[in-house]
Amino acid sequence: MCPCSPDSIIPAKLEKSLEHLRKQMEDALLFQAQADEACALWQKMVESQRQNVLGEFERLRRLLGEEERMLLQRLEEEELEVLPRLREGAARLGQQSAHLAELIAELEGRCQLPALGLLQDIKDPLRRIQDVKLQPPEVVPMELRTVCRVPGLVETLRRFRGDVTLDPDTANPELVLSEDRRSVQRGDLRQALPDSPERFDPGPCVLGQERFSSGRHYWEVEVGDRSSWALGVCRDDVNRKEKGELSAGNGFWILVFLGSYYNCPGRAFAPLRDPPRRVGIFLDYEAGHLSFYSATDGSLLFVFPETPFSGTLRPLFSPLSSSPIPMTICRPKVGPGDALAPL
Repeated sequence: MCPCSPDSIIPAKLEKSLEHLRKQMEDALLFQAQADEACALWQKMVESQRQNVLGEFERLRRLLGEEERMLLQRLEEEELEVLPRLREGAARLGQQSAHLAELIAELEGRCQLPALGLLQDIKDPLRRIQDVKLQPPEVVPMELRTVCRVPGLVETLRRFRGDVTLDPDTANPELVLSEDRRSVQRGDLRQALPDSPERFDPGPCVLGQERFSSGRHYWEVEVGDRSSWALGVCRDDVNRKEKGELSAGNGFWILVFLGSYYNCPGRAFAPLRDPPRRVGIFLDYEAGHLSFYSATDGSLLFVFPETPFSGTLRPLFSPLSSSPIPMTICRPKVGPGDALAPL
């Protein structure tokens, strides 16, 4: 038989093809083993990370629980330290008031008597009146030493940071905005600006460009050593031309700092011992939640009662008084930990 005949070529080709297929099968089995190994490894990695997440959050919950119990204990100790003194002072004043009421009733009764009865035994009540010395209550410090500070909360809220800038069309004529629309100061002179319906006047306020009608939002404002400022949100449709209380009933939810105390409409309270140089504002629209934090140390400054927000809200800024120190919206910095950008 000729070596080149078809009868000899076909088996050789089949053998070569078979060898090729066997090699492919060998590679396929190797790849499959590697794929199975990769799947198993990936599942182990995911499970390990899952356990890490569960473990770390459980550890955090325990730490937060311990911190919560410690703060509540401190608060209870402060309550037990101060409240008895306040109650004692109130009780003493109540006794003095009752004694004064008895003397007043006795004298009023004598005034109804004829002259002879009026003068009878008058020395004793007159002596008792002269002996009356009202004792004012003890001055008890009303500043709480325990502050509400949840470790890591502000860092978590920074996940919701957005880029907020000022809207010059809403700025009161006495306010001076920086070119980048991030800083505002109150000047001594009014600027010649169009008196549009959007502009605040006489209120020394300016709004942010951003409008919020849903979602969670967080921004920070550098207030430095300013002696007064106001921050918060308001409805986009508020009346900007009337001079009145910037209260929630009028569409304003703001925190006011007046040097020695904070003020919200209907509530005044003492500040932290060290007023914050930077304030964080967190808005959760659907939850009706608005809270203010010291971005300096993470302490809670104030939280509004749950509010059913409606319509569009905008950030509000007010320097209140003239100062060389501007109010500056901090730039969000995209990166690990959402660190603050330098001002």
